[in-house]
Amino acid sequence: MADANTLQADTSGVNPANGAPEPWRRVLARHERKIGDIVNDPTRGPWMSNHVGVAYPGTYDAFEQQVASAEQLAWRHTFSNGKVYDPGDILIGLGEFLIKQGAL
Repeated sequence: MADANTLQADTSGVNPANGAPEPWRRVLARHERKIGDIVNDPTRGPWMSNHVGVAYPGTYDAFEQQVASAEQLAWRHTFSNGKVYDPGDILIGLGEFLIKQGAL
């Protein structure tokens, strides 16, 4: 069973030995994001899981799943109209547009 310090380090996204941040846990939450920031970053390729010596595509790890979700949802962008929007703003705007078009 893991000790309290190891559990805290896991929860905080740091190396339990030295307290340094784990690079794979970094999410630029609420930071500016441009098209391609994730897919064009060579350090952010598809995740693979390795269990009992077998490689599986994707991840079964809850922390990794949270990172992937946050990368897609927790950003904002300055659009060509000079305004800053986040994914929630975009979805609301898209929904209103679709209602006006009679699609919703």
